[in-house]
Amino acid sequence: MNLEKKAISGYLQRKKLLTRGTQIRVMSLGDGLKNRVYYVATSNESWIVKQAHSRAQLKERWWLDRKRIFAETNCIEILSQFLAPEIIPEVILEDRTDFILVTTAPPHNSVLWENDLHAGRIDLQIAVQCGELLATLHNETAGVPEIKSMFKETKAFEQLRIEPHYDYIVNAYPDLKKAVAARSNRLLKESICLVHADMRPRNVWINNGQLYLVDFATAHYGYPTFDLAFYAADMVVKAMQNSTQKAAYLEAINVFWNGYFQLASYKGVKEVEKQAVHDLGCLLLSATDGRQPAKIEDEHVVGLSRRIAQSLLFTKLEKIEDITEFINRTLIDG
Repeated sequence: MNLEKKAISGYLQRKKLLTRGTQIRVMSLGDGLKNRVYYVATSNESWIVKQAHSRAQLKERWWLDRKRIFAETNCIEILSQFLAPEIIPEVILEDRTDFILVTTAPPHNSVLWENDLHAGRIDLQIAVQCGELLATLHNETAGVPEIKSMFKETKAFEQLRIEPHYDYIVNAYPDLKKAVAARSNRLLKESICLVHADMRPRNVWINNGQLYLVDFATAHYGYPTFDLAFYAADMVVKAMQNSTQKAAYLEAINVFWNGYFQLASYKGVKEVEKQAVHDLGCLLLSATDGRQPAKIEDEHVVGLSRRIAQSLLFTKLEKIEDITEFINRTLIDG
């Protein structure tokens, strides 16, 4: 069953979440490429209803494992053991037949951080909180055998992150195959902690300065550099798309990174700090040459982005301030 917008009320009635005649408001969320996502509100409660696609809604064939949606339930269950309930959703319903998940919605007055950033409102304190929250997630799950066993499956991570962001760029840069493969192999073979694998502003809601985190379908037990690099690459792209505020977006990387490493304490964290910049190089190259490239209108900036990305793949810079300064100077000087 494909859960269309007009069928939401009937579906929720069959699942005993609504009574007949209850008035609801339904709004589609996201781009709909990999999931159908709806915001559903009654007069006194609201939910997020999400159904996983088996194929990305693109012209090319890109098959996806629909069972990834069940990883969300498991991840929320684990996070609820050490995160405050106002930070993450609560699972209301898991439909294992139609691959549907119903959770509580973000607080009523919350706003999507992505929208704030696009509007030029760059709150560095939110970036710090994201770094600290990510460090807590990694610290609390590092070296826990039960969590490692629960999240040993990496199929969704491979389909949604490795293949489009790492494997795909080798098609355009075959000379980088060895370097890129070294990064992806490490992400898949080294298991340190629970990796969110989707930490970026489009999955962070803000309610009076408090974060609310969503979307856990790519969660797996692996190497934490991906989480750091995925956030940083997103912010670098925003800096390139908004040249007048690029310094602020780059500073949002610095404070996130420093907030994370001031709190991160799991075994191997020093090596993670050294390695994360190389994953940033891969993900930034994917922003121009991956399966779903970012919209950077200035072709000159696209060329600079490619140059920056390839430099980061091999750089010996370690301090995040040196890395963002390198990015900034390259964008200024060309």
